[in-house]
Amino acid sequence: MFHVPDVRRTVDWYREIGFDVTVTYDDSRGGLSFAMVSFGAGEVMFSSGGRLSSHHRREVDLYAYTENVDDLYDRIKDRVEIVEAPHNMFYGMREIIVRDVNGFWLTFGQEVPAEMLTPWPAVDAEVLKPYVGRYESDNRSAVLINIHHGRLLAFPDDAPGVFLKPIAEHKFTPMMPEQAEVVFEGSSDVMTVLTFKQGSMTMRFIRAETD
Repeated sequence: MFHVPDVRRTVDWYREIGFDVTVTYDDSRGGLSFAMVSFGAGEVMFSSGGRLSSHHRREVDLYAYTENVDDLYDRIKDRVEIVEAPHNMFYGMREIIVRDVNGFWLTFGQEVPAEMLTPWPAVDAEVLKPYVGRYESDNRSAVLINIHHGRLLAFPDDAPGVFLKPIAEHKFTPMMPEQAEVVFEGSSDVMTVLTFKQGSMTMRFIRAETD
């Protein structure tokens, strides 16, 4: 259940992008006090008394499974605020994220085969071990590097994990919508520096000391 400032406006927005309205209750003032909408087998409820917000994330997100994310994106992209265009996630989903009329994130996800997520061969964990660790920047942002099914997986602060596709020695491409590059520096035993490059932006991270 989402608490929203205008239930009728919210219902109209969700109906416009393909949800079915199943239940509504009037508020005696020409609006709605409560409503329920469905998407396939899933249902979400809206109740009055909530607030708008332009924060990057809200208190709760809505996640809906669908059969063709790319087709859905093409149908709604000109009518909604897009947070993220179609992209593949390490946990086996292809997703889009939009912001609803109240500022909540709504993610549509489609299951995809593993070979689509990581179209490069897995390697022995010992080969990847020198990269594993926590790297921190001067402004206290951080990224955690792990191994997942024989491939490197990066977890930036306040962001989901992304696979790192090898493109050269110690150089990787993050599997994310925007083109970027990750370069490691160090020895054969342990990497000590991670540099993230995207367009004109460059961020340098130093490996954190471990006990």
